[in-house]
Amino acid sequence: MVTGVTISFTKTGGAPLMTLDCLGPCFGKLGVQETVQSATDYIKERQDELVGNTLQRFVFENSDIRGEIVSLDSSWQSVLKRRAYPPAIRTLLGEITAATILLSATIKIDGTLAIQFKGKSKLQLLISETTNSCTFRAMAKWKNNDEINQKDTHLLNNGVLAVTITPRESGQPYQGLVEVGEKSIQEAVENYMEKSEQLTTRLWLASDDQKIAGILLQKLPKTYDAESEAWNRITTLASTITDEELLTLNPKNILRRLFHEETIRIFEEQKIDFSCSCSEERTEQMLQSLGEMEARSILAEQDSVDITCEFCGKKYIYSSSGVDRIFSNRSGETIQKPSDAVN
Repeated sequence: MVTGVTISFTKTGGAPLMTLDCLGPCFGKLGVQETVQSATDYIKERQDELVGNTLQRFVFENSDIRGEIVSLDSSWQSVLKRRAYPPAIRTLLGEITAATILLSATIKIDGTLAIQFKGKSKLQLLISETTNSCTFRAMAKWKNNDEINQKDTHLLNNGVLAVTITPRESGQPYQGLVEVGEKSIQEAVENYMEKSEQLTTRLWLASDDQKIAGILLQKLPKTYDAESEAWNRITTLASTITDEELLTLNPKNILRRLFHEETIRIFEEQKIDFSCSCSEERTEQMLQSLGEMEARSILAEQDSVDITCEFCGKKYIYSSSGVDRIFSNRSGETIQKPSDAVN
């Protein structure tokens, strides 16, 4: 006699989203098929609680304040599975990735927006890039011979944050710089927006090994006293959010939790995916910029020129004939097909 059943709902290739235990009484009136259908209906009713990898835009009615909230889980995992990051660096990479996606939604471009941090300590580089097609990629570099622990609070000291916008049509990048000092990622981005874009902006960012999330609020350029009062009230409410809530609640519940007394208009959510823009064409352009002499020097030492994309781990391998083709401007294919190997 069947006395119960456990039903797990998962995303493709992901961890369980929810597990339901349907025991004795459940089968008193329903069979297995009816129980599964009932559980499926229950999941559909709670679907908004299971949403991940989304960017949600919203505005406050009767006020010139707009906001965005981002929540990434499996797409964040696509970044982490390609390299083992020390926890402290992983946290900062997650924060800069969330900030990049949030910022890109406030600046209308046909191209890419990247936020890059260059450090002078154990942490050498953080970079996250997003496109107007709602895709992103991210990576970090650090000194491998230095021990980095979760409580290391000096990784950002004396670093510089660069925000680079590259329109697709012209390809000519526009870049703004801001010194980080001892500030956090969110404070540095807020400082950039105030100085470079003249837009008062507040950010709340959270990151762990499963998920990243963030909220952006922005005051549009108005100077009315009433607007300042609204801004102070709304940012005070937003400041009550905790990292745990950002990482565990879904976006709509967060908005409900923070702003249930405000009138908010919520726009259709956008799906955010990990995607790398590396290609054979870009790799060959990089080799050409390196120079034929240097490329052939590498070839003489190791029989092939191996290039690995640091964002996605894809390998591009060029033999002698591939190098000959590149520097003689002949068309053709690399001697070995690019692989998805991870370093």
